[in-house]
Amino acid sequence: MIIEEKARALAEPLLTEAGFVLWDVIFEKEGAMSYLRILFDKDGGGDGINDEECALMTAPLNALMDKQEFIQHVDILEVGSPGLTRRLRRPEHFGQSIGKALRVMKRADKGKTGVIYGTLEAYEPETNQISLKTDTELVIIGVKNCLKINLDF
Repeated sequence: MIIEEKARALAEPLLTEAGFVLWDVIFEKEGAMSYLRILFDKDGGGDGINDEECALMTAPLNALMDKQEFIQHVDILEVGSPGLTRRLRRPEHFGQSIGKALRVMKRADKGKTGVIYGTLEAYEPETNQISLKTDTELVIIGVKNCLKINLDF
């Protein structure tokens, strides 16, 4: 999405300069409201960001985004941590999460959804597929067939 790409290009250098790592930028509609979420972490993860670090980055990110034309399409700007059960959406997310427990919500037959729990064994960027080791089998799933993929613990 263009808004995500523009916001990412603006937020990443600002966060990097402050010693943080941009995890994701998500622009999505929830009900009648449009949200732009800028999620960041400490370099290397560690214990994650704290409230003071989040507050430190909120004002400069807000000021930067307020100057952009695309902000007219955003109702709410959220700045924060991706959390312990962070959502995996980008190729680098999958690469960094090999060997970690995942919760995958995927499309199933006839419009239903199913949830698969397992360990991320591999990610194939060329085919955009993940290999998930469950208690009983190795499951290969196309990321495009997933509604949500999150870290689990």
